[in-house]
Formats: sequence, C-alpha cells, structure tokens
Amino acid sequence: MAKGVAMPIIRATCPTCGDVELTPRDLKVMVCSTNGEATYGFRCPGCKFLVSKKTDKQVVEVLVSSGVSMSFWRLPAELNESHDGEPINYDDLIDFHYLINSDDWIIRLRDELNEVGKDIES
Repeated sequence: MAKGVAMPIIRATCPTCGDVELTPRDLKVMVCSTNGEATYGFRCPGCKFLVSKKTDKQVVEVLVSSGVSMSFWRLPAELNESHDGEPINYDDLIDFHYLINSDDWIIRLRDELNEVGKDIES
C-alpha cells in the first residue's frame, strides 16, 4: 500500500478466539478452478490456529478487491477415473503396514503386484 493510505481491516471469526481483525496480508483466498468452490484462510493472531472457511463468489470479490491475494488449484484428474474392485479395508492397511516394516518389503511388494497382474491377465 502507498504511504499514508489506510490498510483495510477485515473481520473474520476464529473458532477458538471468536471475531478477530486482520489485514489483507493476513488472509489468502483459494479458488478451485475445476468446480469454482472457494475458501479463504488465515492464521488467527490470537491463538495462531490455522483457519479455513468455505465462501462464495461475492465474498471472494470483496476480499480480492480489498487486497487479499488469490491462488487457484484444481481437483486431481484421478477423481474422474473409474475404479473397479473392493475398497481398501482395515485388514488391507494392517497387511500393508506389516509388509513395509519388513526388510525385504520392496521385493515382496513387487512380487505381490506381479501376481495380481498375472491374475488379471488370466
């Protein structure tokens, strides 16, 4: 901001501290370029908690026009892929945990993946 120009004060709510006053430098707007959903985030000046809140287009416009920086992100393309088979369950996670805690885990994992590939080709 130019010298002598007052910086806008933005009021937001921290779930721990309640209403807090922030400057545009304290906030960041994040917009998903895939679906247009937006959030703004800040670190609470009181408790230092990171706060993120979903918001709408009108609030994004007000925040950005007040000097808040905006960044874009996109959803991963993998969300649009079809997935076959059973979902991962707790037993799968436990098996994987034991697998990667063994000294030869990478060899065993490779061998198991090769077996799965053979089953698929059959």
